[in-house]
Amino acid sequence: MTGQVTTAALAVIGDIHARFDRLDPVLERVRAEAGLDAVLLVGDIGAEPPLALRVDAAASLAFRAASVARVVEHVRGLGLPVLWVPGNHDPEHLPLPGNVDGGEATVAGLRVTGVGGAGPARFGFPYEWSEDEVRRRRLPTWDVLISHTPPLGTCLDRTRHGDSAGSAAIRELAEGGRGLMVSGHIHEAPGCERLGHTVCVNAGGLGEPYGRTQVVFAVRRSSDAGETWEISHWEPGRAEDRRWRFTL
Repeated sequence: MTGQVTTAALAVIGDIHARFDRLDPVLERVRAEAGLDAVLLVGDIGAEPPLALRVDAAASLAFRAASVARVVEHVRGLGLPVLWVPGNHDPEHLPLPGNVDGGEATVAGLRVTGVGGAGPARFGFPYEWSEDEVRRRRLPTWDVLISHTPPLGTCLDRTRHGDSAGSAAIRELAEGGRGLMVSGHIHEAPGCERLGHTVCVNAGGLGEPYGRTQVVFAVRRSSDAGETWEISHWEPGRAEDRRWRFTL
């Protein structure tokens, strides 16, 4: 690159499911990373309600909403901006700070928007959609898209049994955009793949099934000569981080 280079650095935390035992080591690792501009949460943030509450839809949603609020507030203790979307296990409508589902925010010069929930398969969770419902959304122009669901037909949506469980509509957003897309939902498929001019990341899951302590760091370097994304995936006990670098 030539000329002045601007840098933006993000931490991306996968599906938390209120697993504070795994979240707290992640937050310690995030605190140790110098120069971060924001933290992104990809959804499925809160806990499942106890069985006794699940027979009462209103009480179940209230429990889920309160759990999401507690987790988001806990992450905000880092002192960094926290941007997020609800996942399919979370309530759809959560008027809490940092929720960019269908909205927008700007951090370090990056325009961030989001698509919460999951689809197209429906399992009776609080926030599910069809492909056409996503296609009808009118999202603002973005540099970073937080999508709970990963794009279809990638290494990011592959289940433990080898099935592809992502969304075609989300893939279309990636292929038609430019920048970074971060997702979760498929806990066992953390990784990184490029679609067109978009770097797509699955940050994995902290909660079950297949959950573990992990976090992704994404650094964008841009100048008149172009734009580069550097992605790293950290897990405790691993000798080296997994790393990717893409020039768009």
